[in-house]
Formats: sequence, structure tokens, C-alpha cells
Amino acid sequence: MRIPKYLSPTSIALWQYDIEEFYQKYLSDNKRAREPQTQPMSIGSAFDAFIKSYLYERLVGDGNNKYQREAIFEQQVEPHNRDWALVEGAFVFEEYKKAGCLADLMLELKRAIDVPRFEFVIEDTVTTNIGEIPLLGIPDIFFLNDAGAKVILDWKVNGYCRQGNTSPMKGYVKLRPGNKIHRDCHLMMINGVLINVAMHLEDGNKSWADQLSIYSWLLGEDFGSEQMIVGIDQIVGNRSKLRFATHRLRISPDYQFELLALIEQIWETVNSGWIFRSMTEEESVARCKLLDQQTGGKNSELQRICE
Repeated sequence: MRIPKYLSPTSIALWQYDIEEFYQKYLSDNKRAREPQTQPMSIGSAFDAFIKSYLYERLVGDGNNKYQREAIFEQQVEPHNRDWALVEGAFVFEEYKKAGCLADLMLELKRAIDVPRFEFVIEDTVTTNIGEIPLLGIPDIFFLNDAGAKVILDWKVNGYCRQGNTSPMKGYVKLRPGNKIHRDCHLMMINGVLINVAMHLEDGNKSWADQLSIYSWLLGEDFGSEQMIVGIDQIVGNRSKLRFATHRLRISPDYQFELLALIEQIWETVNSGWIFRSMTEEESVARCKLLDQQTGGKNSELQRICE
């Protein structure tokens, strides 16, 4: 049985969704082939290439090849999706810009006291009650503003390949077109950022709260801290009816400690070799051997959840 080098938001989500799938993907010696990127996944990656290259050029402008649109696009979008994703990614970016989202984001980023950090990989250990646990995160943008706010921003593209409407996460501070504020939003200025203080990110989407909690810890924030402001710019709907929901809020201390306890449980379990705790240890080992003989995956629903 393999031991993973680290836990990531994706692997933690898979553990919660299906431990057998987690075993086959991350622990089995019969390592399963990586599943091809889906179209819904590729549109988010393509939009990333357009938005991050644009922001980097405007805010830094040093010609770093790593942040050129073509480089990001080819790194993140698999070849079988590229023709479609290039056209659709450009369309989503232009609509995001026309809606005024990009202008608002630029105003936020211009308050950064240093150059914002873009699309960077953080692989580090965090000190927990059971010792050091290695974690991995890839935040979209992180910056510290001139009022002392630490801010992590992430983009989500949801429902672009679906028929019918897709609803944005509740609690948005602004929804475009129309510049609407969600009924569950109470706006307050916290360290120069207008956020929703009526709810926390986990009240709207637990998987996003897991992801950004991990990013926060890897960026040096204490477990349970509410100093980090988390932002989601969510693009929802298909090509015929795109909407743009801006979310700025925090993650509660209690939720962070619950997530930490889960991560400790996962790490302790995978290192023990006794994976399926609803079984005896001998039964668990036998189940692992059976799973080692199987190939293929069933996590299309997980891909939808994490889209």
C-alpha cells in the first residue's frame, strides 16, 4: 500500500465522498490511470488562463512566461479539450469583464501593499495534535491590503455545460447583472473589504470552505483564525445565461477545527494500514486486496460536486 506524499482539498473531498475510491486512487499499489479532464473542468481552467494572464500583465507586467495565457492554458487544459475550451474560455472572460467584475477586482487588487501572489503551489506540513501532516494547496490569488486584511480569492465556474439554470451560492455580496445583494447578506467593512458577516463560507459550500481553510493554514494562519477573508468570484449558468456572484466572507473557527480533526483522522488512518474502520482489521486488509485487483473509477459525481 502506498502512503500519499500529502493530503489536498481534492483527496480530502474524495475521502468524505467514497473511501474505497480514495483507496484506489491514492493508496492502492495498483495505481489507477488518471481520468481524463471533463469539459466542465476544462472551462474553469481555460477561464483561469485568461483572467490570471490579464491580471499578471496589468499588475506586474514583467513578461514572466509562466503567466502568459498560452502557458497557463496548455498547462491546465488537456489537449482533447483545447479547441472547445479556448473559444469558450475567451467568451466567459469577456462576459466577466463586460459585467464589471474585472474592474471591481482590479480595485481590490490595487490596494495590495505588495504584488499579489498568483497560482502558486504550497506544499508544507502543519503541526497538529498527532504531529506533522503534509498538505498541498494551489491558491488562485493571495494578497495583503493596505488596511491589514489578508485575502484569498478563488474563481469557480459552475453549470456551464448543463442545460437550464444554475443557482449561485447563497450569501453573495453582489450578483450581476442587476447588482443584487442576497437576502442572507449583511454587509460590513472589515479591514477595507466589504464582506457578508451574516454567514460563513461553510454555510454555503463546505467543499469550498475546506479548500480555502487549507490554503489559509498553508499561508501561515492559525487554526480557527478569522483573520483571513476568503473570496469566491462565482460564474454560474450556461453560455446563454451567465451570472456572476461575488462572495466575500470568512470561515468559522468551529468549522476549521472540525476540518482539522477530519484531516488528523485521515492521516492517522492511512498510515495505520487499517483503512476501513467499520470492518475488523483483517477484513479491511482483505477488502484492500480485492480493490487492488479492480480498475476504473466512479467519481463522476465527485467531479460535479467539486466543479
